Amino acid sequence: VNGTESPEWKYVRDVAPLFPYDPVEWGNQFPKLPGIMDLNSSNITCGRNAFDWAAKPETADVLAGSEVGFRISEDGAGKYGHFYDPGSGQVYLSRAPRDDLEHYQGDGDWFKIAYGGPVTNDKWLLWQQPEFNFTIPATTPPGKYLLRLEQFMPTTEPNYVQWYVDCAHVNIIGPGGGTPTKFARFPGTYVVDQPGLLIPADQYLSTRTREGGYKLLDYQPPGPALWSG
Repeated sequence: VNGTESPEWKYVRDVAPLFPYDPVEWGNQFPKLPGIMDLNSSNITCGRNAFDWAAKPETADVLAGSEVGFRISEDGAGKYGHFYDPGSGQVYLSRAPRDDLEHYQGDGDWFKIAYGGPVTNDKWLLWQQPEFNFTIPATTPPGKYLLRLEQFMPTTEPNYVQWYVDCAHVNIIGPGGGTPTKFARFPGTYVVDQPGLLIPADQYLSTRTREGGYKLLDYQPPGPALWSG
């Protein structure tokens, strides 16, 4: 916020651990990871069991029209301080009823304000980057919101997308004047076989190279169009 890095989880709802996992049970099969692959689960709203921490974050004052961002934490061994999977990143806002963020589960309407997609046919904007910065639309109505980041890797296999989601508590300050439109619901808006989640094989980008290249610039993200204020 305001170009200053905040302490971990100061403004963001914490989430339940994804690991440890059992390598004996998993073997050589990539598992259906608990909590991050079910589009019908409440975990898609703000992350794994995030509502359990809804009362803990502070609320960041953010001026409409200013830049904010999410930065990836490193684990205790100093690994993965970046977006680990190649793929899309999107940011949504949802106004808390009565401006009561502490009790808001995110089950209302969300409007999209930022998107980080491919920058070339073989490179995603966010892949291996430590943070995603974006601008709060200048005419966003003032009030308290959940600010939601989702990052995921599109796949050629139905129902195999991993979702990494976090929500920050923000108090947006400004003159307002805008009317957000084109809303989404989480869960509810995304389905497993829709374009943007399920994509053609020649559009897919993994961490490996592919002879002949990819067609990432043909990619269209899921969800509503951006609202720019």
